[in-house]
Amino acid sequence: MDYGQEEAAARFGEDPRGYLTTTTKFEGDESGQVKAVHTVQIQWQKNDKGQFIPQPIPGTERVLPAQLVLLAMGFLGPEQPLLDALGVERDARSNVKADHEKYTTSIPGVFAAGDCRRGQSLVVWAFNEGRGVARECDRFLMGSTELP
Repeated sequence: MDYGQEEAAARFGEDPRGYLTTTTKFEGDESGQVKAVHTVQIQWQKNDKGQFIPQPIPGTERVLPAQLVLLAMGFLGPEQPLLDALGVERDARSNVKADHEKYTTSIPGVFAAGDCRRGQSLVVWAFNEGRGVARECDRFLMGSTELP
């Protein structure tokens, strides 16, 4: 069955994703916790050098209530100066070399998980590996773990 946009919205709800939008400000409450995100719609236009840059569209500003903000940014690999300073072994793609499901690196007590270990991937993998590395850190520090 082919649904039009209005029919799909009525049947499944509005699409929560926003496109061509940029955040202009995070707003905090009196205790410093995030309470709102300020956004504006953008359009891509060429500048005087011929480069495409985002330009805000006047009148499209919005303030969205928020309790948590997760940042998803383009991934260019883990921060190499930190890895250099630690002396952590890396794989051929410059990611931290760490044992699968153990998250142990070439340095005892240093663990790696998520994008810095596996490379750019889905956020669900980062959540999964975050739980796994927490378990392995607990095992390292306490000698055993009860974490799932």
